[in-house]
Amino acid sequence: MQEDEPPSPTLTKVLDTYLEALKADAEIDDDAAGRLDALLRKGKTLKPDDFDAALFPQNKGECAS
Repeated sequence: MQEDEPPSPTLTKVLDTYLEALKADAEIDDDAAGRLDALLRKGKTLKPDDFDAALFPQNKGECAS
């Protein structure tokens, strides 16, 4: 899938099902699930740092330890 191309119906169905599973998991924050979903739907090659930023965003005002 190219960045400017819409995802195929099959990929959309897979991502929809994956998002439902993420939101059903009590250990995964719904906001993090939404950020990850948005990232996956962009259609670009992702790096590990992209996943980290989606799942564990830096909170402004907090010190990184």
